[in-house]
Amino acid sequence: DVLLVLEHYKRNWSNKIKIFQIQKYANGVEVAVGAFFNGKDFVYPINVNFEHKRLFPNDIGPSTGEMGCYDDKTEVLTGKGWRLFKNLSPDDEICTLNPSSDIIEFQRPTAIVSFEHHRKLISIRNRTLDIMVTPDHNMYLQSQQDARMHRNNYHFVKARELQTQSQIKRTGIWIGLESEYFTLPSVTLGHLEGRQVVLSATGSLEIPMDKWLAFIGVWLADGSVSGNRDSYRISVAQKSGVKADRVEGLLLQLPFRFSRGKNEFYCYDKRLGSYLAEFGGAPEKYVPNFVKQLTPTRIRTFLEWFALGDGTLMKNGFRIFYTSSRRLADDIQELLLKVGRLGIVKQRRRGGKIRIVDHYADASRPQYEVLERVRKLESWIDKRDTRTVDYDGTVYCASVKNHIMYVRRNGKPYWCGNTSMYWTRNSPLFENTLLKAKEKLAASKYVGYIDINSIANSKGIFPLEWTSRLGYPTISIQMEGVTSDWGPFLSDLAQGKEAQLKTKKGYQVGVVVAIPPFPFEDEKAFKKYSEDATILFRKTTLNGVHLGEVKDVDGDWHIAGKSGYALVLTGSGASMQEAINSAYQSVRNVMIPNMFYRDDIGQRWFKDVDMLLSWGYL
Repeated sequence: DVLLVLEHYKRNWSNKIKIFQIQKYANGVEVAVGAFFNGKDFVYPINVNFEHKRLFPNDIGPSTGEMGCYDDKTEVLTGKGWRLFKNLSPDDEICTLNPSSDIIEFQRPTAIVSFEHHRKLISIRNRTLDIMVTPDHNMYLQSQQDARMHRNNYHFVKARELQTQSQIKRTGIWIGLESEYFTLPSVTLGHLEGRQVVLSATGSLEIPMDKWLAFIGVWLADGSVSGNRDSYRISVAQKSGVKADRVEGLLLQLPFRFSRGKNEFYCYDKRLGSYLAEFGGAPEKYVPNFVKQLTPTRIRTFLEWFALGDGTLMKNGFRIFYTSSRRLADDIQELLLKVGRLGIVKQRRRGGKIRIVDHYADASRPQYEVLERVRKLESWIDKRDTRTVDYDGTVYCASVKNHIMYVRRNGKPYWCGNTSMYWTRNSPLFENTLLKAKEKLAASKYVGYIDINSIANSKGIFPLEWTSRLGYPTISIQMEGVTSDWGPFLSDLAQGKEAQLKTKKGYQVGVVVAIPPFPFEDEKAFKKYSEDATILFRKTTLNGVHLGEVKDVDGDWHIAGKSGYALVLTGSGASMQEAINSAYQSVRNVMIPNMFYRDDIGQRWFKDVDMLLSWGYL
């Protein structure tokens, strides 16, 4: 198919475009080698470096251009329910997907970022999705071909690089905790003996978990609790019929004395009532947190009995759950995720009353429906669903260890989701890349620094980028490792002499400290957050501090320019971990308003080095 496309281009574009280039995607380790060249030969040692170009920890966000972020209406699922990104805190545990196992894991964010965005966003909308992200946002999806072949080959693709059709992942595997019993807490009862009130504890009560989940499910759907702290009346609304008979059979298996009324079952029990009162009236009800922590089998029991009360089983096998509580609808959506299904929340404003199966419900308040999907759980993105829109507001993002978060917009959920170096005299990477260019460089009498960045894997080395200059922040990290005097060395290099380059043993790490609007050119954001900001240090030692766009004002350092590129903090060590610790010790010494930086520089080395060694490149 590629040849057919090229033939088509040749026929239609050959007069304007003389050369076509084919790019191939390759998985592997991104690694670069660089060296100085004196016009005749390379100057040893050469530099091996590993770039962490992404803006945020865990390699999320852009390498250049824009941050990969969400608009202000996108929510993320946390251990405390759905939250708008603007309300997210470092203590929240975010629902993430482990890409290696598809297991759902809750992790605290390593960074939370927000900034003003006055540019374009990419909107993707269809019946099952509503996405609004920056063009460089990482979408977690697989190609149409991989989806048709059931390969489960999900990977990150920039929102602006979406193909004609792609499949986005929306489910995962929840493990959960197993528990045989639920313990209903003890309460204090009082009774009169003469003129005195005698208090006594009821003691806790153990109830089989399957029976308790069934009761909680049907009570949250059709139940209520009334009274005060001394007397509680618990009721479950049910008319006669098959459903009422099922509910009655359940209640008879519980340690409470329920009676059957005209349209309800009811009992008086302070221990039960005081517990149920925590979960609010109809518009404020929510699922107890312990239910969310259980295994999928246990959660299915809860959902089955909730649907018995406020649900409809459709002919195609899926259910619709109804509630007047937005929080309860959100909880049902989370539980559906944990049983391997998908829930889409819709809000209805009907007014009056609505009929649900065999009874009417008050619809004067907003009503919520959670539509369960049991087939076609993943969603298709068609290029025709995608458009670019103007946006003027705040965008948000967070980073998590697994890179992939469960987010939603308008009730529709989905999974979405710097440099280290050392010097060496011998490197198979160098021999297989830069060294091959020696004769060409000598013939051109090239003098200076040269660097080639590549993807290395078991099949070979694939060049990505050829750079004939010193890079940023590479030069700052190189200065950390070079012990030669730069003036004499560069002078000898320029004159074609045998320049002597002396370097430290071990490793060097560099961390870029930036402030808004980095990496944008946004004068409005710069004036609001960063203009003339002062750079302070907790201690006077300035080892490993390299200046970006900074100016000296009466002995104090202030931010200059408009880019937000402030400092590079470097560190050295005999091991990579020592170098990491040294660099971040320098980072912790810096104080700049609104500063941000990656907190995982160098960590990728521990995985990359094993692969590079096994492939014979180190």
